[in-house]
Amino acid sequence: MTSSRGGRRFELITERDAQEIGTTASRQLRRPDAFLAAARYMVRYHPKAGATTIRLATAFAARMHRSRHGHVAFNLDATVRELGLSRRTILNHARYLRELGLIAWVEHGSKRNALRTRRDKVFGPGSGYRGTATIYAPAAPPAWDRHQGHRVRGTGYRARLIGYTDKGRDRAVAAARSRARRARTSPRKRCTPSVVVTSTPSSLQLDTGERKYTRPSRKQSGPRRRPRAALPAAECRQAIALTENVQREVWWLYTACSRRIAYALRPLISAGWTDVQLAAELSTWGVPADLKDAAAYLRHELRRRQQHAQLPSTESTARELSLDDGSRYEAMLRDRAMQASAFRRYVEQTRPALRDDLASRRRQRRERIPVYRPVLREPEEAFLASLPAETWADAPTPREIYAARAQNMRPDRGRSLTAANPEWARSLHEHAQAARACDALRESWSGQQARHPSRAPGETD
Repeated sequence: MTSSRGGRRFELITERDAQEIGTTASRQLRRPDAFLAAARYMVRYHPKAGATTIRLATAFAARMHRSRHGHVAFNLDATVRELGLSRRTILNHARYLRELGLIAWVEHGSKRNALRTRRDKVFGPGSGYRGTATIYAPAAPPAWDRHQGHRVRGTGYRARLIGYTDKGRDRAVAAARSRARRARTSPRKRCTPSVVVTSTPSSLQLDTGERKYTRPSRKQSGPRRRPRAALPAAECRQAIALTENVQREVWWLYTACSRRIAYALRPLISAGWTDVQLAAELSTWGVPADLKDAAAYLRHELRRRQQHAQLPSTESTARELSLDDGSRYEAMLRDRAMQASAFRRYVEQTRPALRDDLASRRRQRRERIPVYRPVLREPEEAFLASLPAETWADAPTPREIYAARAQNMRPDRGRSLTAANPEWARSLHEHAQAARACDALRESWSGQQARHPSRAPGETD
């Protein structure tokens, strides 16, 4: 789709395959102000884009600082609450930004559990569920680079800004002066000294009321710390990868620079700490909610905890690991052999006696429990034989007898019965006589109550 404005033509990117991070023609952006400037310029090329598109781009720009690559997690529900728009409106304007080349897909949202991939081996039952979010990468379309006079090396998302044309240099100088003017006129935010990164002593100004003097920096009287030896490229890359895993688990390290955090954690990493151990230790630290410089705080806190013996000495641990001659491994084998011999003695000597004792106790307990014998339960044949011969004598089963009684029907005939047990017949005859005696007593008592209603129960003549 082609759009034109003021004599300029622009091809809208309508193919979804060309809106991915690997196929887009736009250049990567990491700064929110550059992304907003590109959005304000490119919105004119889309016939349906407008102020709402700029609002959505501003919401994306406010989240760019959370990733060192500038990537933005697109939480649709949070964006709906933030902008007060409908879901369909936000999805439409996100599509306009993709068609303008201002954002590209890094990852499509799905129901897949992101915690399983993030935690890898430590993932298990109870780790929770978090769906995979849609992630966008803000980018600068080639049309905006041409308008700004940017000189770009490479193509696509990996292209880099290497300079300016003459016209572009004038624009960049004017923009820098405008930003400096706004910074001088805008009120500065006041923070407490505990959350502000201190300046160097050479730049500290003393206000005497009339003139300003610069206090010279003082030389340190104590012994200076020797700089750490440079690591090989492969070890540095491994340390940064381990640090990124730690940053995903510790909230106050999430937005910090991975290289600075890796440099601060180098003593612990060299001592053999894993990412799981580092995350477990750093998660227990109490940090201010408005921490400004996480790397500086991390270096200070590590040094303080080592001095107060709240952390193992990293230098001694590293020295022990480097000077180990195999004695630790031999000690581990000896401990394991002792544990194995103890278990073998248990299997050969103790376990059979325990099993025999448990079996005898179970047998004694089973013998003490009396056998349950149901009261007033009779065999099925005796039950059928006790019924009147002219009605239920030939019924097949008690279940059919009960069903016939419920439906007021006569059961089927044709079953031959064995002779009734005389003991059961005698017991049933006694029960019938007792029932008739109770009925007669109840009738006589009712008659007496009717003749003498004022007599209390239990009174006699």
